[in-house]
Parts: sequence; structure tokens; C-alpha cells
Amino acid sequence: MTVTHPIGLSAPTLADPVIAEIAARFAAARRDAAGLADFPGPLPADLATAYAIQATATAAWPDEVAGWKVARVPPALEETLGAMRYIGPIFAGTVKAAGGSLSFPVIPGGFGAVEAEFAVRIAADAPADKLDYSPAEAAAFIAAVHAAIEVAGGPLAPVNTLGPTASTSVFGNNAGLIVGEEIVGGIEGADALRAEVLIDGQSVGVGSAAKLPGGIPAAVAVALGMAARLGRPLKAGNWVSTGALTGVHAIAIGQQARIAFTGLAPMDGTAVAAGAAGGGSA
Repeated sequence: MTVTHPIGLSAPTLADPVIAEIAARFAAARRDAAGLADFPGPLPADLATAYAIQATATAAWPDEVAGWKVARVPPALEETLGAMRYIGPIFAGTVKAAGGSLSFPVIPGGFGAVEAEFAVRIAADAPADKLDYSPAEAAAFIAAVHAAIEVAGGPLAPVNTLGPTASTSVFGNNAGLIVGEEIVGGIEGADALRAEVLIDGQSVGVGSAAKLPGGIPAAVAVALGMAARLGRPLKAGNWVSTGALTGVHAIAIGQQARIAFTGLAPMDGTAVAAGAAGGGSA
């Protein structure tokens, strides 16, 4: 497996053979829908190394990247890691339209979660050589904003306790994206909405775009720049899932979730065991 090095980041602190082995283990676990009880190698101390693992595993995965999820780095780690957010790939085979009873794939022995988010549809191809964006520049790439669910998770069971370098490494800890209704008024319309997540009928979180530092455009700016650094600049029609509005809500196989946005039809689904050998298996 050839290691992919992101552009413009510091050199990884793990050797290429170690990075390649970790990436191969993650790809195999996702392919086989097999849980991992521990990080399969040394835990990266920095995001540059984590992105190298992610990019290497992504290059080996047999599906197109249809967009990127954006997630927060815990404030206590922002200075250490030099970032407020990280991104991870959303594969085309895992993007679904909301409607009817939904399924949230969870790898047995791995980790699964649902998150209420706003998903942005990208309006135009981003230049491959532009690596940094302001929120104002990013706003010009927003064609539409939708209510959405990030289906988070993957094979690594302790991913949430291991922190953002683990999440970044293991395909960004993304399992899919469910795209709901387009929001009238775009960013301003989204800013006025409240989201709530219920699991097995119990409310587990309420929030809004106020939970996104700098708002939706700031999250899109990070996705635009980092996707280019990873050699996969965003293209027209791609999606950016902009970050959890109510928190990361762990869900176990068999549990039901409802994600509701003010004035929109709620999105309901059940966590199911992920199948092996498929783009949607993690």
C-alpha cells in the first residue's frame, strides 16, 4: 500500500510502513465489518500523521469520495493539534436521501453514532491549488443547505475516547450521510432552526448552528482547504456535513433514532448491523 502524504502539512511522525499497515488494517476492518478493540498501531500524536493514514486508507477504498464530514477538535486540544476542526471522507455509496424508515449501519464490535447536522451541496469545482479559504470565500461555494444526519462510526470501538487523531485516521469516523430537506433561506434559514435527537424516544440533545464556531461557512472553509491538501478538492455536487449540532450520540444495533429540525419532517431510523464488503459497511 503506497502512503499518501497531504500537501502543506508537517511530515508525519510515524514511518511510512507503519502508516501503511494501520491504513490497511482500517480498510480491512471496514470491508469485513469487523470491530477493532484497540487502535491497530501507535496512536498518532498529530493530525498530519492521522491525515496520512486516512488518505492512504481512502485511496485503497473501492468507492468515490462524494464529500467530506467536518468535526470539532475538543477545545482543550486545539492548541496542541493546531486545528479547530478535522475532516473525513464521505463515500458515494453511503450517501442516502431521507425518506421512509432509515437504516444506520453499525459495525458489530465497532462504534456507531448519529448526529444532527447541516449538509451543504457544493456549487462549483474548487481549484486544486488553493489550500486555504476564508468563510466569505467558502460561502460562494454553497449551492444549498439541507437538514441532514451524519451516520458516524466505523470499526474502532474506542474511537471517541481515543480522540481526534484516532477519528481522523479511521476514515474520519464517518459511516454515511443522510440528506434531508433543503432549507429555505440557505444559511440564514439554517441559522434559525433548532435540531433535536431522540434515541429510543428519549431526547439526548438539542442544538443549533450556534454550536458551529464561525457558522456553516467556517466549516465549509475547512473542508475546502483540507480536501485540496488531501489531493481531493471539492467538486460541484459534492456534500459537506458541517458538524454536530446537538452532540455525538452513540447508538447500538437495534436502537431507534429520530432527528428533528424545526418545522421539517422528522427523520426516523434504526441502527442495523453493517454488512461486509461494501462502501456502506462502516
